[in-house]
Amino acid sequence: MGFIKRRDPNKHPGFLTTSVARYSAMYPVNESPEHAVGRCLDFWNRFGARGETPGYREELALHGWTGTEIIIGSDFKEFMWSGVSDWVDFAPRLFSQKLKRSMLGMNRLVVAARRASAEGEFFTELYCTPSDIISQNDSILNDVLYVTLHQFEEEYQSTGLLRGGATYFYADDLPKDHFLETQNVYCIRRDVKRRRKGKI
Repeated sequence: MGFIKRRDPNKHPGFLTTSVARYSAMYPVNESPEHAVGRCLDFWNRFGARGETPGYREELALHGWTGTEIIIGSDFKEFMWSGVSDWVDFAPRLFSQKLKRSMLGMNRLVVAARRASAEGEFFTELYCTPSDIISQNDSILNDVLYVTLHQFEEEYQSTGLLRGGATYFYADDLPKDHFLETQNVYCIRRDVKRRRKGKI
């Protein structure tokens, strides 16, 4: 996929100070993009994900992708945990996943899939990546994503549909011409808003 690796995505993120270092994953799977996206959404719903950004499915479809944008975390919960979250953000591995999920500020995730091929075989690439350029609770978010995305891989492995294993990466390590690269994700959201307002 041509990543520019500034850090090892196979190691726990630890303490990250940059807001663009958004932990992400790609799962090569033997099922349709629609089923892969649905499976991923069902998984995130178990952890309290809510809502979809209106128009996001349609925007992705215009570019040949299947998927949507969902919300995890809550600004209200983040406010309730303010004062404590700073300590957790500094050393996230010292605290439980349940606690970290409960204090996560509102963040958006793109769940998107496309058809791909390798050595004459067709399959689906399923991506899960944060779409907020500036994330809330950077270290907490990356810690939660690290654990949760690996857990999703384990569940996918149990179905027998996962081809090999997932590829983990940071969103800002994607090549500039990748559809889900940071600047492109910003443009997707911009176009979604413009279409809803009838400006394009």
